[in-house]
Parts: sequence; structure tokens; C-alpha cells
Amino acid sequence: MASKRPDKELLLEPPIVRHAELTPAPEDRVYLLFVAGAFIAALGGGFVLGLLTALGETGLDGLDGDVPWLIQAHGWAQLQGWAGLFVAGMGLRLLPRFAGRRPLPGLLTAGVFVLLAGGMALRVAGQATGPGRASEALLLAGCVAAAAGAAAFATTVGAVLGRARHRHDPWFAFAAAGACWWVVWAGLLLAAGVRGAANDAFVPVHLDDTSTWIVALGAVGNFIWAVQSRAVPIFFGRKTPPLRRAALPGTLLQLGLLALLVSLWTDDPATRERLVGAGFVLAGAAIAVLAPLAGSIWGEADRLRPRARSAARFVIAGNLAALAAGLFLVWAGVLSLISGDYEAFGLRDAARHAFGLGTITLLIAGMAQLVAPFFALRRVEAGGPALADRVAWWGLLLALVARVLSGLLSGIAGLDARMHLAAAAGVLAWAGLAAFAGMAAHALSQERRRKALIAGNAEAARARR
Repeated sequence: MASKRPDKELLLEPPIVRHAELTPAPEDRVYLLFVAGAFIAALGGGFVLGLLTALGETGLDGLDGDVPWLIQAHGWAQLQGWAGLFVAGMGLRLLPRFAGRRPLPGLLTAGVFVLLAGGMALRVAGQATGPGRASEALLLAGCVAAAAGAAAFATTVGAVLGRARHRHDPWFAFAAAGACWWVVWAGLLLAAGVRGAANDAFVPVHLDDTSTWIVALGAVGNFIWAVQSRAVPIFFGRKTPPLRRAALPGTLLQLGLLALLVSLWTDDPATRERLVGAGFVLAGAAIAVLAPLAGSIWGEADRLRPRARSAARFVIAGNLAALAAGLFLVWAGVLSLISGDYEAFGLRDAARHAFGLGTITLLIAGMAQLVAPFFALRRVEAGGPALADRVAWWGLLLALVARVLSGLLSGIAGLDARMHLAAAAGVLAWAGLAAFAGMAAHALSQERRRKALIAGNAEAARARR
């Protein structure tokens, strides 16, 4: 490996003797709350509810009547719990470093976690139990708490960015846009809570569906492109993209999200669907360009140590999924623009899961192994992927293929066949994520060994002097 390389601090692959780069500051430990909460939300809620939803669609006794509530509970356990908590936790840890500022106080980040995680749990619990007064109260309380957490996160990110030293890079623009969409998300949460509390704990379909896209592509998606543009090209031996190259797709993404947002206040159905179609076309084209520009859809991660290179395949697969999701959205958007109707349900469903299960989940699994402090020892060890690595990889990859295929087969295969395929995807995804959670838990348990290695190397270095 060359002795000089661009932005080498981002690789987080220092020699084992460099204590400061391997050992996180004490206040950084709070981000582990977000990581643990995200795993609990996904493994204990999101993927389980997805399996129940798929089985309920086939008419399984006791579930079929509650499917609409289960669908919304499943979606927000995944997006608000799994994706939202993980992105918020890693964002609060990484963005101060990107900005050249000190880490955030642990009490502040813990407060954001309590609001976001507590709000998510209340909302999902309310909708997972179906209609009723208690469910309405849980939904409203959960949305209010989560809205406060989203606003607190956005305010914290804004304060960090306001003191940033590096403002002319794509990561800054995407992070700023992401913070703005977290503010919008707070408003959408309040709207969902109020509307759902007056409607048997069921959020109106257009509000819920459009909010899902705004959160996935805006609140979560912008931070995906911020972190990737700062680090991923370097992993694959390329320079980080300049702002002038990322400006056009980044602007198209924000314009597409604005079109989706405006559609929520449009009463005419044809105009509303054309706005949604325009939003899909703009946002879909943007993420299809950003996948190779800010991330990577090919190449060898030769800037990484050999032990860490297996994680790079998660990154490539996640970006390929983003490329596919973008193309699906453009196709569905064009159809809605032409007709003024809700078009291409199967394409929309495929795009949603390509971006959610594919881009978000695979990138979390890959980037966590490459930048999270508790994976630091694994990154410098010798050897190839362990069994858990392979289970995580193949479980998530096969789940992605099966779930996207289930959406694309809409109108071709029967409902039962598609839902059984979706259920199989849920089982595979749960197994893959459980393996990844086991990898994270094992890495955390090895931190004492890491500190001993650091202390031993430091003592040896002093003896040589």
C-alpha cells in the first residue's frame, strides 16, 4: 500500500499502534444505542411484520383483516426504526469529524435517541395491533415523540454544519439537504399522527406512501450520498467527486422530493399523480446517476486492507440496487405523468424494496464494517470472510432479489405466489441481518483484545526508543 494517499484518514485503516485513530472518544459510545435500537427494530419488528404481512395477504386466519395496519407498521419499523436510527446514530458520530469539529456531547445524542426510538416503538406498537382507541393514542404519542426527535436531530446537524470547515464538498451539500428533509419528516410525522388518530390508527394511503418516499430518498437518502461521496470513491482508488459534478443530480433529487411534497396538498387526483410521477422521474434519474458518481457500482476496493475488502461487495451491491430503483422509479413516473393515474404498482413496490432492502440495508452492512469503530480490529486482522460474513451477504442478497422479483411479477404471477416469494425474502433477510448483528456483537466483545494489542504495541514502540 502506498505511503501517501488522498484523504487517508477516511479509510479508518490505521496501523494497530495508532491509538488515537482506533479508540473512540468516550462520548462516541452513545452511537451504540442507535445501532442496538436499529437491530432490535429490524429483527424484532420490521422483518417479522413484513413476513406476517405477506402471509396475511394470502388470507392466513387471524391476519388478513389487519393487513393494511400491518403494512404501515412494517414500513415504519424498517424506515423509522432500522434505517432512521442507524443513519441518525452514525450521522451524529461522523458529521462532526467531516466538519472538523469536536464530537457531540453524549447527553445530547442520547436524548435524540430516546425520542426517535421511543416514538418509533409507540407508533409501530399502535399500528401492529390494528384499529382501536388504544392504537390511536399510541400512534399519536409515537408520532409526536418521533417528530421531536427528528427536529432535534436536524437542529443538531444544522449546528454542526454551521461550524464546518469544509463547505465546498458534496458531503456538506447532501448533509445540509438531509437535515432539511428531517425537518420535513418531523412535520409529516405530526400530520400522520393527527390524521391516523382520527382514522382508527390508519394513516391515509397517499400521505403514508408519499411520506415513505420522502423519508427514504430525502431524510435517509441524502445522508447516504453524503457519507458515500466522502469515503466510497477513495476505497475504490478514485478521487472524491467535486461539487460541480454532484450538483446536478443532487439538485434533481431535491426537486423530485419537492414535487412529492407538493402532491400532498393537491386535491385534484390527476394533478396529484402527475406531481408524483414528476417526482419519481427526477428523483429516480438522480439516484441512478449518484450510485456510480458518489458510490461505486464496479471496481476493486484495493485501498482497503485485505480483511476489509469483503465488506466492499455490500457497498457495490447497494449501489447497484440504487441504480435499479432509480430506473424503476423513472419508468413508473413516466407512466403516471402520461395517464394522471396511480400507475405501475409492481414497479413502485420493486423500487421501494430495491432502495430499502437493497441500498439502505446493504450499505449499512457494508459501511458499518468499513467505518464503525467497533469493527476496527476486524479490519486489520488477517484472513478472509468468516461464516457469519457469508450468511449475512447471501441472506441479504438473495432476499433483495426475491423481494424485488415479487414486485416485478405483479400482474403476471398470482397473488399467493408473489406473497410466498415475499415471505421467503423476509426469512432470508432476517437471517442475513441476524448474522450481521452477530458480527457486530462479536466485534464489540473483542474491544478489550483490541485495547490490549494497542497497549502492547505502544509499549514495544517505547522500548525500541
